[in-house]
Amino acid sequence: MGPMVSMDVSTSGLTAYREMMDVVASNIANMYSTTTPAGTPYQEEAVVLQAGPTFAATLGQVLQPQGVEVSAIVQLTQAGPGAGATAATAGQATNVDLVAQMTQLIMASRAYDANAAAFALEKSVEQRALQLGQNA
Repeated sequence: MGPMVSMDVSTSGLTAYREMMDVVASNIANMYSTTTPAGTPYQEEAVVLQAGPTFAATLGQVLQPQGVEVSAIVQLTQAGPGAGATAATAGQATNVDLVAQMTQLIMASRAYDANAAAFALEKSVEQRALQLGQNA
């Protein structure tokens, strides 16, 4: 694994999990929105993650470590237990479950923190290697 590849992988994780936290925040903010511009109740959105190519892999070099990327943001249409408020119009409700959203937020936040810690560690290793090279 070449230098900075770990940083690329961690950066992709930071970006993906920030996007996930943004989507969860939107779900929570809209959990009582019973009317959207389309006239329907707000439907929960979810982030779909997939392994993404590293920068070096896009240049034709095959490196094992892969980052992560958001492949799609999808709307979930089935209401789960604990879904949001019932609309003024009978039978209409959002499908956002606050407990599930908070669980997703905690998971995304911890994954974001882990990627930030990995990035910081790799940065300190790279800096130390540069210092050793200067002293040699």
